[in-house]
Amino acid sequence: MHLRSFFPPATRRTQTLRILAILIIFFFVASISRYQGSFEFSIDEDGQVQSIPLNKHDIYYTHHIATYDPKDIHPWTHGDTQTLKTPAGQNVLKLLTETPFQNPSDANGHHEKVLKEDHFLTLTKQMRVYRGLWKYLKEYYDELEADGRPTEFYQAPPTALAPAIDLFQRIEQHTFPWILSRYKNSFDLYRQTKNGGMGIVMCVGNYHVKFARTAIRSLREVVRSPLPIEIYYLGDNDLSKENRDWFEKIENVKTIDLFSTIDNSFLKIEIWAAKPYAILMSRFSEVILMDSDVFFMDDPGLLFNDGGYKEVGTMYFYDRTLFPGAGGDKKDWMHTFLPTMSNHPGKTQWFNSKGDHEMESGVVVFDKRRNFLGLLAICKLNDYYERTQVTYKRTWGDKETFWIAMEMIQERYSFVRYRGGVIGNVGDAIPFKQVLPKDEIDRYNRGEALTVTHPKDPNSGVTTRREKPNMDRVCGNQLHFDDRGKPLWWNSGIVRNKFVSNSPYLKYTAYMKDEDGSWDFETTCLIQKSPGAIMEVEWDQRKTAFEVLKVDREIALAANQPDVFNILDIPELIKSEGAKGGKGNNEAV
Repeated sequence: MHLRSFFPPATRRTQTLRILAILIIFFFVASISRYQGSFEFSIDEDGQVQSIPLNKHDIYYTHHIATYDPKDIHPWTHGDTQTLKTPAGQNVLKLLTETPFQNPSDANGHHEKVLKEDHFLTLTKQMRVYRGLWKYLKEYYDELEADGRPTEFYQAPPTALAPAIDLFQRIEQHTFPWILSRYKNSFDLYRQTKNGGMGIVMCVGNYHVKFARTAIRSLREVVRSPLPIEIYYLGDNDLSKENRDWFEKIENVKTIDLFSTIDNSFLKIEIWAAKPYAILMSRFSEVILMDSDVFFMDDPGLLFNDGGYKEVGTMYFYDRTLFPGAGGDKKDWMHTFLPTMSNHPGKTQWFNSKGDHEMESGVVVFDKRRNFLGLLAICKLNDYYERTQVTYKRTWGDKETFWIAMEMIQERYSFVRYRGGVIGNVGDAIPFKQVLPKDEIDRYNRGEALTVTHPKDPNSGVTTRREKPNMDRVCGNQLHFDDRGKPLWWNSGIVRNKFVSNSPYLKYTAYMKDEDGSWDFETTCLIQKSPGAIMEVEWDQRKTAFEVLKVDREIALAANQPDVFNILDIPELIKSEGAKGGKGNNEAV
């Protein structure tokens, strides 16, 4: 029996035409690809087409990996060095080392210096030339270092290399002056990245201590991570001695003043900007950067075995799909300073104005040995003038700098394909923005009518009562997945709303992927697009979350500071069928 006998002729003709159309489109796209020969196409799980190196199917199915056209990457050559001696070469040198400010005469500090409008375009050119020079000169510098003669690099360079070394030095002084205040050059800084092993880096201030204490003890006691941890802070006022002493009592945890490792007079580091510099200055060669309110379902050390990380030396996670169209035309902005790009920006929601947040930097996995230059570029986008006048006006803090900087300096990077989802409870029995005393929350949960006000409008008054939860949504905190789509870590803490003092512990019964729902940002609920999108949290992972809550409560009770620490009742852990609704939903964590 032939399969075609099951279908009428008209249906078979329609199917044949569809197949032919798909093949025609495929071969047309392949014919115009910049990656002919060494690349082919893969239609991945979410329907996106990406060009992939041959024999890399699995990695490029589970990750989005930035890949550059080899024609767009220009290594430095001996011919380029000779060109520097010509008038044209001198013009290039001038362009790459002129002041980035519109008003350099105001350098006396009487007025804030303002970057030129095309600064980021010039910065991209500087970074790409610097990258070429760095790789071109590294072998020579290593030889001098091995012979104990590193000072000759600048003081007595060979004639054939002298123009290139001069340009390298001038770009470094111009772009990374903070390096030269502590190191001979970036090669000297690079040496400390090579043999540092693996570790976790966190940035913690006094405000974040209530999260970080639970996060770190959970790493040690719940998921049993042996990785050493470095906690960075910004001066004594940022993290008190009492808090530093508390962390230092935990095995293999060290607190470090970032300002003791770097010259902050150039950078004026604050808040989010500390994160890439903490990665750079840590003693580790391979780093897991982790926010203080991040919690793992498993030992984070497993991230170093991720396929995308092993391929390119970075592992990034996507954010949620929020605020489409906000923040202006990002595609046009990126085109103003990136003459060429990898294959990645064009497939992002951020680039295509479908979302205002692309990357979640709550966890970043970074191999400094392989991506040292990329890390310098990330730091540059978090430098004082760049972040205050450009980067943070175009992006939400440090987040997008981790991949945009890699585009500027042409270093590869990878994203786990799944966007940030949600973990928590089906339905939403607790008003997200309400700030109520505990007795009023109890009244609300009993179904009594209450008049509540919006935190941003004290004059508002709305009478409300608890209604039956909407069972088409999961409400809770932001969840992130491993490369197979399994819950891996979540952020925003372990209560329903970390900004509300009386917020209860989160219940960990269900989760949903961003791709399967639409966000109600005000309530941090993800509403399913079609039935079946809500998934039940596996029992072992629910037990892990339960153990995290126990650790948090123990810390809060020991601190005896109920005004700072949320001393809350822990929901009962019940192994029950139907965690996606019904009794199990109400009683299980």
